[in-house]
Amino acid sequence: MQQSTGAIMLAGSAGDCPDIEYATGFRAMDPVLYLRRRRRAVLVVPEMEAGRAERTARGVSVATPRGLGLVGTTRRGLAEWAVALARRERVRAIRVPDSFPHGVARRLQRAGVRVHLLRGAAFPERAVKTPEELRRMAETQQAAVIAMRAAIALIEAASVDADGFLRCRGRRLTSEDVRRAIAKVLFDHTCLCREVIVAGGRQAADPHERGHGPLREREAIVIDIFPQHEGHGYWGDLTRTVVKGAASRALRAMYDAVRSAQSAALAQVRGGVQCRTVHLSAAREFERRGLRTTRRPGGGMGFIHGTGHGVGLAVHEAPSLGLNRQRLRRGNVVTVEPGLYYPDVGGVRIEDTVVVTRGGWRYLAPCEQRFELA
Repeated sequence: MQQSTGAIMLAGSAGDCPDIEYATGFRAMDPVLYLRRRRRAVLVVPEMEAGRAERTARGVSVATPRGLGLVGTTRRGLAEWAVALARRERVRAIRVPDSFPHGVARRLQRAGVRVHLLRGAAFPERAVKTPEELRRMAETQQAAVIAMRAAIALIEAASVDADGFLRCRGRRLTSEDVRRAIAKVLFDHTCLCREVIVAGGRQAADPHERGHGPLREREAIVIDIFPQHEGHGYWGDLTRTVVKGAASRALRAMYDAVRSAQSAALAQVRGGVQCRTVHLSAAREFERRGLRTTRRPGGGMGFIHGTGHGVGLAVHEAPSLGLNRQRLRRGNVVTVEPGLYYPDVGGVRIEDTVVVTRGGWRYLAPCEQRFELA
């Protein structure tokens, strides 16, 4: 059998392996298999998906388990698909990403196929968006902007009861209420967002706390909306922090610092700049203002995450705006989202998603920044 060390195999659905959708244009609801070897690429899909794959997949030969000679229960196992495909394509060695299913890799190895981890991304070109990808992402980001405006309007319109809780339509306004309002707007724009963050008070001091329960005046409310378009699959990402009423001096100082840190980071964004340069510009702005960061197992305080991340067919993808020396490229789409988190005060994060240009950046879709709501 002919040996090849250049073959790449991917496995998964659109949710856990967006590289397959990027390579083929096919949105897999259930796990599928992709093999690229030299100039030939094969996509293995369940029998019931074969017709849709033939219509929508590009640049691949579509196969099914039956077409690979599998019968009975073997037709349902992704590992058996992989072995059958490797045998049919006369492949003795493959490279796989680190997210490749372990069980499938072990089955391939038992069948005599050498499995090696990819060094880097399967499709590094994914990080540079085409004009059509940018159009799609702008559509998703605009939905996030409209949803954000609706959420802020709901909070702004709320009254405040004698105990300091926000009230709407005769009852206390909760994080869950604001999330539902956001979800309705996104649904109307063909988008879904399963993990919207609306976190108030001490909850806002945890960057990934979704938020729950009644919202109060004079406390920070972090609203983070990261929708995915149901049609084309591209994501957006947007965060704002608001306060109903007057913020405390400490909270206002945090907000002003985060806003300045975002401006400092954005001032560094352009093609050719190292990602660490962007991140360190935000971190230094916090240090300049005496806002310290402490890290410890299980948590920390201050600026405890990176400045941003790439967005595309995944909500978190390359490049990462952290302490790495990777250089930004024109056509990258990244979030710029510095934040501060202190449990005794709350949390503040401001996030915009921008397109990197040769000499700077532009908003994917602009959204005004508001803080204190009357």
